[in-house]
This record gives sequence, C-alpha cells and structure tokens, in this order.
Amino acid sequence: MDSNDHAPSAHAFVQHLIEGAFPTELFRPRHAGPEEEFIVTDAQGYAVDITPIFDDLLVKGFSPKRDAVTGALVGVRRGDLEVGMDVGRGTLEIGFPHVGNLFDHVGARADILGFVDASLANHGFTRLRDYAIQPRTPPTEKLWAPKGRGDVFRSLFPPAVHMNTITASSQVHIDVTRDEVIPALEMYLALCPVFIALNANSPIWNGAPDPNGILAARQSAWDGFTLAHGYWDNVLCGPPCVDTPRIERAPASLAELAQYLCATPFIVRVQGQSVENPGASFQSWWERESAGLTQAAQREAYLNHEATVWWQARVRVPYGTIEMRPSCQNLDAVASDALALGLVENLESTLAFIRARQSHQAWRALQTTAFKEGLRSPEMAECAQQVLALGEKGLRRRGLGEEILLSPLKTRVHDRTSPAHVKLAIFEQGGIDALIAHLLTNP
Repeated sequence: MDSNDHAPSAHAFVQHLIEGAFPTELFRPRHAGPEEEFIVTDAQGYAVDITPIFDDLLVKGFSPKRDAVTGALVGVRRGDLEVGMDVGRGTLEIGFPHVGNLFDHVGARADILGFVDASLANHGFTRLRDYAIQPRTPPTEKLWAPKGRGDVFRSLFPPAVHMNTITASSQVHIDVTRDEVIPALEMYLALCPVFIALNANSPIWNGAPDPNGILAARQSAWDGFTLAHGYWDNVLCGPPCVDTPRIERAPASLAELAQYLCATPFIVRVQGQSVENPGASFQSWWERESAGLTQAAQREAYLNHEATVWWQARVRVPYGTIEMRPSCQNLDAVASDALALGLVENLESTLAFIRARQSHQAWRALQTTAFKEGLRSPEMAECAQQVLALGEKGLRRRGLGEEILLSPLKTRVHDRTSPAHVKLAIFEQGGIDALIAHLLTNP
C-alpha cells in the first residue's frame, strides 16, 4: 500500500484498532492465555544465561525467534507456544497456547515445563518454580537479554532499571468482548493490589531482604521501570521530556482509553533492524510522522507503543485480550489465572463490589499495603476473601469445574500468609543458603 497522506487523528486510529481487535460476542467459552516467567539459576542459586536451551529446543522441532534488531537468538516457537527470555538473560519466559478450559492448560503446562526442565538440567540449570526474583546475583547491565529494545531502556532510565533483569511474573491474557473492554479494565486495575497480596513472592534479592521491606519486589521494580509510563500516577518525570497528563481514574469509554494511550510517551519504535526512541507522546509522534506511512506501518508503530505501556492490567490489540500483569511467579500460578477468568465471568457483581467499597484512588492506595504486609493485613485478607468468592461464582457459571483451582488462594487467605512470608521465615532461620536450598529443591 502507498503512503497514507491523510492519516486520521491518533485517537481515532487507536480507537479503531481497539474496536477491531475485540469481538462483539464470544461464540465459544471464554479463553485464557497464561504467560509465565521463571528465574533460572545454577546449582548455587546464581544467575545464568539460558540461551543454550534454545538450540536444544530447535532440535525438537521448534523454530528460532531472533531479535529484529540484534539478530540474537532470544527464543523459539512452535505453533502458539513460545519459549524465550524476558528482560534478563536468566529469566525464562513461556507464552502458552490460549485455552477455553483451564484444565487443558494444566496438563499442557506440565508437559511443556517437563521438557523445558530437562533441557535446563542438561546445562546444569534449575528453574525456580516458586520464586519471582533472582535471590543472589545483583542486578547489573551484564544481565540484560540481547534485545534491541534494551539499549533504549538503558539509555532512558536510571541504573535502577537493571532490577528488571532479575524478576519473574505470572501473567494471563483474558478474552473480552468489545463492550467488556472498559468495565473489565476498570475491574482488573482496581483489584491489582489484591493479586499482588495473594501472590507476593519476591522479598529477598541480592542475598538480603528488600531494603524497603517490600514483599513483592518484582512488581515494585516494574512500577519503577515504567517511570510513570504505567497506568498509575502517569506523569513523566525524566527524559524524554513529554507533557503527559496525570491519570486519576480508569477510562470511561474506548475513546478515553485511546486518549490515554496516545498521551503516553512513545518509548520504542522498531523499524526493520533499527530501533529508536521517538522522544514524544504517541500523539505527538503521530502528528509528525504518520501521514507518510502506510496503514500497515502505522499499525506496527502503535503495536510497538502498546508493548511498552506497562499498565498492571492492559489492553492487547494483537490478541484481543486484557492482560493481567501484577502477580509474582509462584508455585500455584494457575490459581490466579482462574481467579482472573472467574472475575470477568462475574463482571457485573464484581464491579458493584469495587464501586461500593472504595474509590479508584483508594484501591490504588491498597497497593502499599499489598507490598508491605501482603495477606497479613486484616483489611487485605477480608477483601481477598470477598474477591475469591466473586471469582468462584463466575467460574461456577462456566460449568467446567475450574473453581477447584482457586483452592491454593483460599488457603493463603485463611492462613493470612502470602508466599513471601514463607521465604522470609526460611531466610530468618538459615540465611541465604537455606533459602537457596529450599528454592532449588521445592517440588
């Protein structure tokens, strides 16, 4: 297609993309697509470079996935399954196929992790099944994955950005219809502190407890990485200098969502084998550059932008999903996938609970409680119990028996114990060596 000399406004273009990505109705069971990260270590718990396992998987029929800019082998894919590395060389990332029944995922997940673990073991590596941060190796520039985007991130952000090379999350994509996008986004954004508290599992790194007493250092690090490019407190306070409005509430319409997205800084644009920081909001960049681009190039530029809008819950146009991002990796990651799925199946009641209980900013304020206390906070434990009941009701409506997958979360709430509290107790009794031994041998 020739260049588009009369491009629509940025807002109109983005809104059109979002509307086209989501169906007006789901004609099959709602799908979930888990996306998980794992810290991989050597026998002493130090960071490693997982690149060698990709060659092993190529022999098993996977296709190579190379970074568009550096050309480095950063993962492999087979069908809808992707195995790669995240921001850090020692962080394994797996994008699982989307499923209409989470029990199908449970079986497939076990099989996939089985052959991945076998490959890791061939190189003396171990995947930490129940932890969300590299426990021993300090974050440095040397740990970055060989991806072109990393060069931009390191040039824009302060050295604290290296922290993101040692973290591991458990995320999930959830199908929604076009009419559900805005209410579901409001729901998920409000409830992110609850997911953080339920799954907080990164209290010790660089061989010691987090200096700020954070139980979910993984999510705290990503909040810093966004440098207000994320949803909450959206004010850019460093280069590139962009006038970005503060977001005080969830978007009330698709048009407003498009405005929010267009107002955020356009951090990374990949063109062929080159990468750049446009140094402007997406809207400003659009006004300057879009008219000379084909519609395909315009869409690709937006997808570059969307991929670095790190809201704790965000719209994903390529998949027609909302992605929930705030949970630390932990042994029972599938339980939170089930909760996210159940809540949107019970959307109306869950939104009524959210709106009756607290304001948008009050829900945001709960994140401090989630970081510092987890489920030890009586308020958080009570709130999590109610959220689990709402999610369970939604899962029962699906009629697939998936509500049983919530059991580990119910136990945590009953015991008022986030996974981080278990790790802290082990550390307090035996230090970093005891914690490493536990993490390496945990089934």
